[in-house]
Amino acid sequence: MKVQRVAFISAELPYWNLVTHAVFPEYGMPLVATIVRDAGYDVDVFVEHIGPIDWDRVFAADVVCFHAFSSTMPTTIDYINKIKDARPDMPIVLGGTHASVMVEDSLQYCDVVVRQEGDESLPEVLERWRHDESLDGVLGVSYWDKGLMRHNQGRPFVQEFETIPDLELINGYMDWPRWKLLWNLRMRWQVLQTSRGCPYDCSFCIAPRELGRGYRVRSIDAVIDDIKYQQSLNGTKYFFMVDNHFTVKRDRTKELLRRIIDEGIQWYGLCFTRVEVARDEETLALLKQAQINTLYIGLESFDNRVLKLLNKQQNNESMKQSLAKIKKHNLRVLGSFVLGSDDDDVQSIRSTIDAAIEADVDYVALFPLSGYPEENAPTIPLHRFLLPTWDRLDGTFVIFFPKNMKPSTLQKEINKAYKKFYGPKQILRRFLQRDFFAATKRMAYYYWVWEIRKSTSKWAKYLESIEAPYYDENEQLIEERLPAEGIHPAKYPGNSRSAGVEWATIGASR
Repeated sequence: MKVQRVAFISAELPYWNLVTHAVFPEYGMPLVATIVRDAGYDVDVFVEHIGPIDWDRVFAADVVCFHAFSSTMPTTIDYINKIKDARPDMPIVLGGTHASVMVEDSLQYCDVVVRQEGDESLPEVLERWRHDESLDGVLGVSYWDKGLMRHNQGRPFVQEFETIPDLELINGYMDWPRWKLLWNLRMRWQVLQTSRGCPYDCSFCIAPRELGRGYRVRSIDAVIDDIKYQQSLNGTKYFFMVDNHFTVKRDRTKELLRRIIDEGIQWYGLCFTRVEVARDEETLALLKQAQINTLYIGLESFDNRVLKLLNKQQNNESMKQSLAKIKKHNLRVLGSFVLGSDDDDVQSIRSTIDAAIEADVDYVALFPLSGYPEENAPTIPLHRFLLPTWDRLDGTFVIFFPKNMKPSTLQKEINKAYKKFYGPKQILRRFLQRDFFAATKRMAYYYWVWEIRKSTSKWAKYLESIEAPYYDENEQLIEERLPAEGIHPAKYPGNSRSAGVEWATIGASR
């Protein structure tokens, strides 16, 4: 078959979250598109929140590849149907975390699923198609073969990832001058990856499954070249390092930080790490000197029972001590919290937010416990899912039946926590501390989380309409009343799309 033009599409997120305000391309799709371009194909890339989709160019492609978050699956399905209506013969490839986990669900809508990393798998698929060869033996893919689903053996995780993503491939990427950003109340964040994988095994985290526990690093020269290239495009200084854990290998981390310092790079960096980083004060000092000013740390809870259940390998006291050391180096902390596990209740959630304020955490991101509806899921048993459409699986909506509170109660507690943490009292506190930067950011976050609270408050009312039969008067879950397959109504009344969750009824042929 003819394979020369390849279109890549990432649909816009359906609901507001803490990165909706940013012009913020995800890392994976532009990287894979660049690799495909470098292999000799003509490439179009559409990231919908950055620039519009040119459907004439999509329909003129030979293959269309979608990156889909779970929350964008309904829109992605709509777009696939639109393409198939115009071009019934168009091969469709689907990749991303959702496709990697919910493989058979995703194969209902496409021809090939690329599981986990696509750096090597997608170019091999395209090459096989170009030469009219079977996909048999292509590692890391699932596909249709004569009406049957085939799941090829997994591909070993990529060991070298030196390619610098060409962001100018993204339609409209350069069409965001400063005035347009201000007019739309948005800001640019660049995305940088220096390593892949995480050696830890937190029970709720998808990262080891997606990128492995083996820790792989990119060459420091490639990292520096990537930073300089991205800054040359638009002059922005804000960089988000999407490594699962930036500081795993301390010697290598220090070498990279010293190189950034020596190069005189002027930026504002944010990286993912863990509280263990506080054990090495030299690393903390270098982070500050290298202008990686904010540490995104998975704190998850200040309740030791919850931390143990989540397999965090940290406790309340060690967290507070680590945070104090980090703050001593004038580093800011963005703490993420996972709320609603089986050892959580209303009081533990409230105490966790109070502890975060007391520990002087600068920003928080609050997530209800989440996961994928699959047998033997590590976080939420299948029968406790409440998920009418995939777009609710986005990290802001409660999509399961908690053990010690109703779903609506958990949703409301998260909203109250956001309101308290970013509210006027805490804004004033920052002003009184003469931390004007943090105070201003708190004001911005107060608006952003107001948008989150607005959409999730409507969801909480929906939860109230269906949850009562499954809880006693003390809001304790009565699990035996739940159906084995969970509850997933065909359509949530507040949602305009009909793409439901059908994990219990997926067929194996077409």
